[in-house]
Amino acid sequence: MDIRNLRTFIRVAELNNFTKAAQSLGYSQSAVTVQMQQLETELGLPLFDRIGKNIKLNQYGLNFIDYAIKVIEAIEKAESFSTEAENMKGYIRFGIVDSILNACFISILPEFNRRFPNIDVSVYVSSARDIEAKIRANELDFAYLLDYKVPRKEWVRVREEIEPIIFVANPKNRLAKKETVSFEEIIGERLILMPPGEGYRYLFDDELAKRNLYAMPSIEIANTETIIKLALAEDYITMLPVFAARSYIQSGALSALNIPDLELQQWSQLVYLKGKAITPQMQMFMDTVLELLPPIQKEQNA
Repeated sequence: MDIRNLRTFIRVAELNNFTKAAQSLGYSQSAVTVQMQQLETELGLPLFDRIGKNIKLNQYGLNFIDYAIKVIEAIEKAESFSTEAENMKGYIRFGIVDSILNACFISILPEFNRRFPNIDVSVYVSSARDIEAKIRANELDFAYLLDYKVPRKEWVRVREEIEPIIFVANPKNRLAKKETVSFEEIIGERLILMPPGEGYRYLFDDELAKRNLYAMPSIEIANTETIIKLALAEDYITMLPVFAARSYIQSGALSALNIPDLELQQWSQLVYLKGKAITPQMQMFMDTVLELLPPIQKEQNA
């Protein structure tokens, strides 16, 4: 079985398009068509439904892709077996939301670079929705998201943690001095929030809808680090993941608000799309993350 045909099959499966697969691999479309025909002839089974100009993996293709990926992964691991880590070359395309990047990855990225200096890491920072779209378009390889729990039917979740989302206030704010506060009190204060649809903003909007309330933030900005800086400077209230707020709460720079009848949470997840072939370079990066990123649940008490 020709390994090139397996690699081409995986790329076609990722893109659902012979032309795009050919462009990404540097082949002509006719070459890709011939490769897929050779593979189907060798297996004695059709791997694609071909309807007009559209192609899609059929059940045979869906069943076969796991085998193809395992073969390619085994070959790549064998090829890199004798290569020292410091000499491993390549690149990876990694997506991450800014809150996790700034709170957890500032030390991980330089450490990975020290261990594997010849592996280039292209880091794309954006919202979870945008990153997911780019992974589906094969513009990114994998990602660390903070969002709803992605479905196992489509995604491989390498690491996942429940992340509490809390409201915090500048100590100057009158609510910072109260033992407990209500959600209704919070929405009457000066709020800094993500724009609608960004980050954890949907949790706030869902809560408003449940309680039949309305709120207008003083500032909307899609950057967690900037939100924190503004909250440190003025008497604002904002919502943050516990991991992003913890050090500021411990130092007294921000105060966590106790809202007895409110519990908000998202999931942090290291993920890639099913059907994605994992290169040794990607595996090294994920292994480094799993080694250096501590379990967050054990540290949830801010």
